[in-house]
Amino acid sequence: MMRAVVAIEWLKLRRSRVVLTATAVLVFLLPGSAAAFMAAYLSGGDSQFAAKVSTLLNGRSWADYLGLIGQLSSVGALLSVGIVVCWTYGREFSDGTIGNLFALPISRARIAWAKGLVVLCWGVATSILGVLVAVLLGLALSLDATSAAEIAQAATMPIVVATLTTLLAVPLALVASAGRGYLPGVAALLAVVVVTQIVTTLGASPWFPWAAPALWSGLGGPALSAQVTSVQLAMPCLVGALGMSLCAWWWKHCEVV
Repeated sequence: MMRAVVAIEWLKLRRSRVVLTATAVLVFLLPGSAAAFMAAYLSGGDSQFAAKVSTLLNGRSWADYLGLIGQLSSVGALLSVGIVVCWTYGREFSDGTIGNLFALPISRARIAWAKGLVVLCWGVATSILGVLVAVLLGLALSLDATSAAEIAQAATMPIVVATLTTLLAVPLALVASAGRGYLPGVAALLAVVVVTQIVTTLGASPWFPWAAPALWSGLGGPALSAQVTSVQLAMPCLVGALGMSLCAWWWKHCEVV
């Protein structure tokens, strides 16, 4: 029965224009932006854009280039995945289909878990595809020659950042559900993004879960990146698990009003 629910939720996800747009952002827009920044850095010049790019990149290596992908993903993945999470759970209330779920021969908690599983798999898959597209664009840029093993090692960081950021978007499912629509979830998402950017800019502790992946990617500078520990990077996993558990509990006990 659980497999059937997952299949249905996957069908809803892949037919959604919201998800299609978010996929395009993660797979093409973020890698394309990073490639454009690297191209501007490699070309040099005295333009204002080139000067701003030089603050983001410190070299022309694969580690610098793919590190930039990680920095962009720490914000772009949170926004894109967060919107998909809000839509996945909030649409049942906004479209008035939540009442139909009460008649299904499966608990609403399992439906909530199925939604979360599908979104997580989609988020991780798009993160990997985005890095693969970035690698192809990097080959076209003729970056400093290196081995395939070094490229693979450099590609690990943006994939990890995007995956952790995907987990950090999971608690928005509870907000969208309790708010009975995707708009409350989107409002909470914007608040999280603003607070995270403030925390990252001020150089606050990596113990703030939503800031840890961004700081580790180098968004706050090399000094802060070096301070991020494996325990702090593991916190998004706890946040995602706790958020999903609370959301499933809420779905189990919610009532249609």
